[in-house]
Formats: sequence, C-alpha cells, structure tokens
Amino acid sequence: MFDPVVIVNKFGGVATREQILVGGCSGTDITRAVRLGQLRRIRRARYASAEASLDAIVAARVGGMLAGPSAARSYGLWGGLDTRLHVSVADNASRLRTAVPPSAVERGEPLTGDLIRRTVRLHWLQGGGVRGPDVECWRVTLETSLRQVVAWCDPETALACLDTAIEVGGLTPSQLAMIFSDASPADQGLVARARAGSQSGTESLARQRLESLGVEVEQQFEVPGVGHVDLRIVGSKVVIEIDSSFHDTPEARVEDARRNRELVAQGYVVVRLRYEEVVGDWEGCVSIIFSALTQGEASVITLRSDQGEPLSRGTGHYS
Repeated sequence: MFDPVVIVNKFGGVATREQILVGGCSGTDITRAVRLGQLRRIRRARYASAEASLDAIVAARVGGMLAGPSAARSYGLWGGLDTRLHVSVADNASRLRTAVPPSAVERGEPLTGDLIRRTVRLHWLQGGGVRGPDVECWRVTLETSLRQVVAWCDPETALACLDTAIEVGGLTPSQLAMIFSDASPADQGLVARARAGSQSGTESLARQRLESLGVEVEQQFEVPGVGHVDLRIVGSKVVIEIDSSFHDTPEARVEDARRNRELVAQGYVVVRLRYEEVVGDWEGCVSIIFSALTQGEASVITLRSDQGEPLSRGTGHYS
C-alpha cells in the first residue's frame, strides 16, 4: 500500500492531488489521510503534511508558488531584508486565496493570505503557476529563483544571494554563469562578481561594502588553532567575525571566547559585529573597523555590549 504522506513529503511537504495519484495512491487513500489528520487540504487539489513550512502553505493556499527572494530563502540562501512573501502566479490565474482581491492593492490595501495573514507580493507571470507532476508545486526551481532575485532585488541583495548560492547552495561560479547565459550583460556582470566564502548573507554584505570602500578582504581565512574566521582585511592583522543569534547560546559563547583568546595571543585584532549592526548601523561598523586598522595592540573590539552600550576600543572582551 502506498502512503500519501510519504509522497507529499517527497515533494517538500506540499503536493497536488495529481502528484499523489501518480505516486500510486488512490482518492480513497487521500481521503483517509485527511480524515486521520495526516494531510491537510489547503485548497482544491493541494495537500500539505506536517513537514510543510508555513511559507509553503501560504503560497500554495494563495494559488501560486514561492518565488524570487522567498524561494531563495526556502533553499537556505540569503533572501534579503524584504519580509513579504513573494508568490508567482499564472498570468491568467483566478480564485486566488487572499484576504482582499488583488485589485485592492491599487487602492493601497495590504495583500495578505486569507487564513494566515502574511503579507504577499504577487508576481503575475506567464508560466508562473503550478507546473507538472514531477516537480514541487509550492516553489519555483533554484535556478528560476536566482534569476528572479537578480531581476527583482537591488544589486547588493542579489549578489549576497548569489554568494550564498555558491557557499551554501553548492553551485560553482561556472554553473551560475550557465544559469545566466542568456541574461543581459549587466546581470552577467553581477553574476561574475559572486564568489565563495559567504556562509551567510550578512558576511556577503560586509564583504561588498568593505570592497566598495577600497578595503580588500579575504573570506574564510584560516588561523592555526582557531579555524576559519569570517573575514580578514588583507595586509593587516584585523579579522572580522559576524555573529548571528546562534552565538547567543552558552556553548557558542564559550567557543567564541576561546577563539578570541587564541586570536589575540597570535597578535590579531578581532572585530566582532552583530547581524543587527551590519544591516542597521553600518556607519558604526565602519568606524570600528577603521579604528582597528590603526590599532597596534592585539585585542577584541565589539561595537556594542549585551546591554547596548558602546564598548571602549581595544578592550579584551571575550564573551
């Protein structure tokens, strides 16, 4: 007996009725799974399992697929700071499940899902709706999402997405070039600037912004006894670590303190920046980084303490 839940999970937690039937199940199997609470019918001929993400459910419920930066985020890549859910729908799509008609956007009303009030940005595209039974029905392909990000987002966000496509997504620069082989010269030029080393979009933003200031950086620089650091300013002993909320755990704090001590012992000036600071106070970050470049004594410098107060430059702050 074929299990409809297994089939739905194979497609990322959301699948069409056709996909489940092609997988070997019957309509009775689907009905039974819904009655048992194993599957949820989220719109006509569209079913979700417990493994489905909230974004996937909203996109499928609306009647389209995650697209652009939202799709990129679902693949584990940088999707930028836009919190709207980007959904592609067919250019002739109808019966979209939104709280207000899409035409209401012209009157300034926000567009959200009808059951889950997530702000949605619709993209009416030829071929932008659900595709055949052998591909996921809730998001566009990785290749399509990358092309959409480059077309829809600002260059900085797009390049950060491409950087993470290499470092996190496992694509090579040549594969990226192939995806954009028929793109405009401007887009191909942007793609050519993508490179390995950014394990997060924030690291890419810092890399791009420093290079725009004429500061050459090396990413994933390896230090004996420490491992890789996020960035090193070429020609100096300044290294930059960019911390996400992951670094707030007790285990991460202990490891960060050990790395700080070892780096300082080897003569490095360590600049630790938070994600929030890179995206919200870049001027402050630049000030700290350039101060570190003029500092002779090895130390750890952070822009803000846990209480939000500026720390004195040159402090040996290891936590």
